Amino acid sequence: MKRIMSVVLTAAVLASGAATAAASSYGTPFERGTLGCREYRIPALLTLADGSVCASADLRWDHGKDSPQNIDTVFARSPDGYGNWTHTVVNRFDDYADGCGSKNSASFIDSALLQAQDGTLFLLTEAYASGIGIMNTKKGSGCVEYQGKRYVALAKKGTSDFRYFISDFENGFAPILCGGEPTGYSVDEEYRLYQNGEPLTMPQRDGADNPTGETVAQSVFYADAAFHVFETPFLWLRTSEDGGETWSAPQILNPQVTEDSDYFLGTCPGRGLSVTVNGKERLIFALYVSNAGGGEKTVTMYSDDGGKTWNRGKEVRNSAFTGKTSESQLVTLPDGTIRMFSRNSSNYVACCDSTDGGVNFTKSFACPDLYGTKNCMVSFINYSRNINGKSVIISSAGGSSAGRADGVVRVLAVNDDNRMEVISEYHVNDGFYAYSCLTELSDGRLALLYEDEASHINYMLLTVDENSALSEINGNNIQFDKKETLWQKIRRFFDRVWFSLERAFEK
Repeated sequence: MKRIMSVVLTAAVLASGAATAAASSYGTPFERGTLGCREYRIPALLTLADGSVCASADLRWDHGKDSPQNIDTVFARSPDGYGNWTHTVVNRFDDYADGCGSKNSASFIDSALLQAQDGTLFLLTEAYASGIGIMNTKKGSGCVEYQGKRYVALAKKGTSDFRYFISDFENGFAPILCGGEPTGYSVDEEYRLYQNGEPLTMPQRDGADNPTGETVAQSVFYADAAFHVFETPFLWLRTSEDGGETWSAPQILNPQVTEDSDYFLGTCPGRGLSVTVNGKERLIFALYVSNAGGGEKTVTMYSDDGGKTWNRGKEVRNSAFTGKTSESQLVTLPDGTIRMFSRNSSNYVACCDSTDGGVNFTKSFACPDLYGTKNCMVSFINYSRNINGKSVIISSAGGSSAGRADGVVRVLAVNDDNRMEVISEYHVNDGFYAYSCLTELSDGRLALLYEDEASHINYMLLTVDENSALSEINGNNIQFDKKETLWQKIRRFFDRVWFSLERAFEK
């Protein structure tokens, strides 16, 4: 596979007109101004086997909006999680210039990180064609079948006739076929277009849709290209064998895991999970889907061959109280059960369990002790050290029912029957708190990336003592005392009654 050097990508950002790139920064890896970007969202954070810490986020330039917009993927790495971050723009579309926003741009959004036992690092995102995002996708996988195999489908510019497809790659290129016959067109491993072996180009545009004067390579994700992909999310996976210094060409996973009935199948940002199933490593990413059945449901994709091929798990059933499950995170319990925690429509985090390695899950119910922001991503990780003889899970989420606000980190002890008990809390802030991601550093401390205001990601380091008490090590150590009102107590009492009835009915 072709390798992408980080210095080349950083140079590309500079060449396209962005402000001076930051080679490194102390503290938060995504401070405003890094790589010339003012707006960062959707943090992912992971400690690698060598003790280094990596992070990824949406590089949203001068806006904070979701796709469709001009969004790229940035990756940062620190030797130990205590600063000296270096940066790589891993995923970048250049139909629109860096530094500007446009709803007509192609985009990447929502990244998740995972390291396999052999050290391979995986970075999963969604890729969208120009002008497409979650709110205007169409039903379909974006694939066609030919001779029993599925391929990424294409249509010619200005049409919706998806009878063309990208065939198999060989020596870095794949022909575009129609009915199995060559068309004279091909793509390279970055899905840039060629005709009779010659690269096709197009004018780059700015935020006002005017030409910038730059000429860029055509991509099948660009509206002005000779061919374009379907209006659906494309699961876009890259790997690195050197901790993020260089990256492979992307692999589009839709032919393997996206179904024709899906209106949307996307990444759950944050972290994936490596587990052992029947003596063999299984790699798992949480996804969420909206299909002909309606609503959003969590589902997994998993690989038993080191990420070469991927399978799709079964969709999680949602309870009436939670309404849906979407962005989710995975942990393991002492007996090997995989527990999934999910964003949903209630004021509680939802969870469900799998005893077959993440393929099938129980029905997803609200967790009565995990009160917090409805309709927002949450972070859950395993902690390496037992506390008072019990396995521990660490969580991060908003603690307010009024909106995305009042961040709280919780220490959860897992009892012998897999029931969880909150044994410690640290209230991070009093105010805006949205997406977040936790990791455990090699010294046992915790690192937390969290959105503390619109399109800004903050970074916090915490200690966990032998009695589970949490304290901040790089801040003012102010604990925000968030006491429940009488109305909140009454509301939670009736919520618990509902939980009990729902579970009793399910049994």
